[in-house]
Amino acid sequence: MQVRRAVTVLTLTAALAGSGLVAAGTAEAAAKGCYVTASAANLRSKPSTSSTAVGVAYKGNKCSEKDWDYKGGYSWTKVKMTTGNAKGKTGWLRDDLVHTAAEDVHTCIPEDTACHG
Repeated sequence: MQVRRAVTVLTLTAALAGSGLVAAGTAEAAAKGCYVTASAANLRSKPSTSSTAVGVAYKGNKCSEKDWDYKGGYSWTKVKMTTGNAKGKTGWLRDDLVHTAAEDVHTCIPEDTACHG
């Protein structure tokens, strides 16, 4: 998932740069919002299932993306919660428990035959 996001951000940045619409070429500039898809998810202090829970986020709670990491067999997204009981807290959520803006960007690569008519 982290590789997919990096490719998506780079592809989007390159496409926008060619059109003159990019003001900043960083992953942070492309990052937008996210929301929790699990019924409940522990917001962790570090990207690890054994790290301290700093809060609990519930389905539909919104967040903003800050960073990504891959640890312990899981992809993780660092977020700042913007709604719900964990509002204002920053921590890590497993990627399978959160939907991010990067997942909404669809790109077509030459190897993907489904993209070509």
